[in-house]
Formats: sequence, C-alpha cells, structure tokens
Amino acid sequence: MTEHRTSPSSLQSEVPARPPHDTLVAAFEAAARDGAPFVTFHTAKGPVVRPVRDALEAARRWGALLRSRGVERGDRVPILMPTGHAFVEAMLGTMLTGAVPVPLATPMTFGSVDRYLRNLAAIVEDSCARLLVSYPRIVDAIASDPSLRGVLRDVVTEADLDGLASSPSRAPALGARDAAFIQYTSGTTGRPKGAVISHGALVANAFAIAHGLGLGPSDVGASWLPMFHDMGLVGVLLTSLCHPYPVHIMSPEQFVMRPGRWLDLVSRVGATLSPAPNFAYELCVARASDADLEKVRLDTWRVALNGAEPVHAATAERFLRRFGARGFRSDALMPVYGMAEATLAVAFPGLDAKLETLGIERDVLEREGRAELRDGGHPSVSVGRPVAGMSLEVSGDDGRVVPEGVVGQIRLRGPSLMDGYFRNEEASAEALSGGWLRTGDLGFVHGGRLFVTGRAKELIIKGGRNFHPYDIERVASEVEGVRTGAVAAFGRPNPDTGTDDLVVVVEATQTDAERKDRIATDVRAELLAVLGVKPDDVRVCPVGAVPRTTSGKVRRGECARVFARAETEA
Repeated sequence: MTEHRTSPSSLQSEVPARPPHDTLVAAFEAAARDGAPFVTFHTAKGPVVRPVRDALEAARRWGALLRSRGVERGDRVPILMPTGHAFVEAMLGTMLTGAVPVPLATPMTFGSVDRYLRNLAAIVEDSCARLLVSYPRIVDAIASDPSLRGVLRDVVTEADLDGLASSPSRAPALGARDAAFIQYTSGTTGRPKGAVISHGALVANAFAIAHGLGLGPSDVGASWLPMFHDMGLVGVLLTSLCHPYPVHIMSPEQFVMRPGRWLDLVSRVGATLSPAPNFAYELCVARASDADLEKVRLDTWRVALNGAEPVHAATAERFLRRFGARGFRSDALMPVYGMAEATLAVAFPGLDAKLETLGIERDVLEREGRAELRDGGHPSVSVGRPVAGMSLEVSGDDGRVVPEGVVGQIRLRGPSLMDGYFRNEEASAEALSGGWLRTGDLGFVHGGRLFVTGRAKELIIKGGRNFHPYDIERVASEVEGVRTGAVAAFGRPNPDTGTDDLVVVVEATQTDAERKDRIATDVRAELLAVLGVKPDDVRVCPVGAVPRTTSGKVRRGECARVFARAETEA
C-alpha cells in the first residue's frame, strides 16, 4: 500500500500517539496517587461522587471478590449492570486482577426479555465466560434460563462485597499487548463478534481523544451515554482516567424519558464537553420541554461531539435555532467518526473549524459514486482528519486508493486498532489485512477532510441509483406523525424487476387506520419530492417496532428480517 501514500484520498495524522501510560491500570493508579476527581453519578436520589482514590479502593474489593470466586488472569468476565459506580468499579476491578471485562447492555435496550437472554447467552458462550457480574433484578431471569445455566458457573452482585476488604496485593504486571476489554459490536447478527481491545490500543485512543479535544484540567464532562458502549465507556469514562478531568454522568433512562435533563445537566455542572449521537440532538429539539429548560444556560459547552451514526447538517441548524438563545455556541457542534474496532475515535475536525459542510450534487453521487460540488446542493458533513496516530485511506473494490472526491471503502491503520474478534479467525481476517482495518464504511476525501456516506452493505440500489438508507430515513422522519428518528429503510431484492424494492418502516403513535394511511401517503410524497424516489412499500407501525442496537442505532438488517418473516407468515 505504500505506493498510495501520496494520494489525496490517503490521510495521516501528523501527531503520533504518545500516551503517558502503557496500560489503563497504570493510568488508574497514577490518577489515584495524584488525587484526581474522576466521576459523579447523578441519580434520582442525588449525586454520588467518586474520586479516583475511592474508586480504586472499591475496585480492589471487586478484584478480591473475583479472585475468591476463581477468576484468573486472562479470564473473560461479562459486566451486566446499570449505569452507576458499581458498573465502573466492577469493570476496573476486573482489570486489576488481569482478567478481561466484557461490558454488556442491560435488558432495557431490547424488545423482550426472551430475546435479551438469547443474546446474552450467545455472548457468554462466545466469550467463554464462566462468571458474570450482574445485579439482583436480572439474577432470577438468568437463573431461569437453561442456556445460561449451562455455561455460567457463578453470578456475583454488589451484595457479595459486604464484609470484604480490598486486596492489599498489587495488580499483576500488565503490558500494552494485554487485552483490556472485549467490546461486542452493535447490531451483529448470527455469531456475536467481540472486538478485543488491548491496553495499548485503549490508552493510545484516549490520548488521541484528549489531543483532538484540547482536553485540559479546567474541562468538565457530562454524559448520559451507556457505559457498556464504546462512546460512553472510552470517550467519556476511561479517557477521564488517562487524562484526568471531572465527568458527570446520568443514566440513559433519564435521558430517554426527558431529553431536556441532558441539557440541564450540562448547564448545572458547567460542562465544557459532552458527546451524543445525532438522534439525541434531534430528540432535544423535538421533546425538551420549556419547563426542563427554564434555568438552562449552555454558554460553557465548547465541544458538543456528534457521532456514532450519520451526522445531519439540518440537525445542527435546528439545534442551534432552538438553543442558541440559551447560550449554545454555533461553533460548538463537532461531527466525529469512530468505531469499536478502532477502540473509538478515528477522525475529528479541528477545534477551529468543527462543522464543515459541502454542497454535493446528489444525482452524481448516487449514479456515479463521486462528489460533485454544487452551490445549494445536498449538504455533506465533514468528520475531519485522522486523530493522533491514525492513518486512513479510501479505496476502490480493487484495493487501490481512489482519487479525491470519489466514493470508496474507508480503511484504517494505527495503534488503537483491535487485535481482532475474539476466537473468530474468519471474521478477523475479513476485517484486518496487512495492518489495515476494513471498516465497511463508504466515504470520500475532499480538501484533506473525510466525508462518510454510509455502509457498504446497506446501500439500496434502485433503478441504477445508489441510495444511503439514512438519507431516506431523514426525509421520512420529517413527515408529520412520524416519530423522530424511528424510521428504517432497506432494500428487498425483487427478481421480477432486477432491482431492489425500497421498503420504509416508520413508527407512529397513531392507531387509527385512516390516519396511518395518510402518514404512509405523505411519506411516499415527501420521498418522491425530496429524493426523487418512490418507495415500493411504506409500513406504519406502533412505537417500538423499529429495532435498535444498544447504542440507539436503527438495526436495518433485523428490521428487514422481521419484515420478511411477517410476509412469509401472512
């Protein structure tokens, strides 16, 4: 690949990744010695403050508990707990023993307990775990499931810490190559895929995040993101251990119930940094009540990271219009690009130009796969340049780097890439080759900046045009009666026409048949008017019908499978 390094579609950070510590454990212990602040959890009963020294003491108790139950270095230990200090300390305590934590989603993120337990059993079996850390509400459900009973030898909860002193023994000598944790990627089907993240990759990515944000001791973080997901775990929590600054965390449930609570938290703690996916900003525009915002001031919020799913320029505009009067700065929104297989962060814009867009000729992009600029064209949002230590390139199907402005597959190289998928050589070989990670994402480079256009496997090809699902979903979401962000678009091969049928599934609170028909008609009309495409099928479904991943992304593949099963059974 070295012959392509000078191509405009090859980008490389000029800043090497130079983390101050080789492992997360070393960073944790150093932060405790320095008396760093760490994390405050904001609960219904009030704030729970955890300085690093207290967290280290609690983590050592967790480590002593795990060792007493037979956990050894290298063992995988799934952590299934709600957002809170116990989750954090159990995960860190697992690391202190030299074991490998596997953070897992809680049942609230799935449509049914049965489906959740099937998914949990598959991950437990794939990770070869024999002990699970959980909480009382889920213990009985686990005990009643034969699949889980067959693979788990033990389940421990916070109550098992009672009367247990922290272990005086030091953590085992860990190095950069040792596994820090395993992140099971969102929305996978079939066999679960667990990305193995080493300590070296973790601290390198934390350094890249800190550098990209200009992180300093005067910064304050705020988040509602799940702790089991890479954006909340690495981007918020673990980065604040490697490069200490205080963070304030509320639960995802609090945000989902009342999105305005997120903005209130930012305001109350004077947060300077807070990340979220695009849909969260949309939810705040649509559902944050005036009562929640009565005393909110957002003047301190200097970086509002927007990542984990496609970033819409219109979202930024709506958010600024709604909250600019409350001090939110026009230069605060920062679209970013990352993934679990790269630990988290891949590309950030510069702090001096966070939100950059290009007007793109949509028809040329869809038909020819290249970005032709046009004043007033469809706005495409830049996610900037590679973070410290990272290189990226955009390549064609033949593996060669494409010219600037041509859409191709995004590949990455750098110190924070995963080691591979746990015990899955086939999937690892498909993703990693010659030191490069095939992301499965499509994009193009213009002016030294990366623009992400979608997922290669989710393209909908209809009538010779390539449609990215999120473009269709964005337009359909704006139709009156459709729940914001609760839309799934996917292609269904039609052998009679030789092209894909376009299927659009939308959630609506309306149950009246006549009103649902009106919503479907309006969705068809809006897609034809805005994108020039006529969907073959529009389904208006009740709230909760569109499946999502643990991070809130729409699971289009799962939605397509549910749709197909319903067609077969009809």
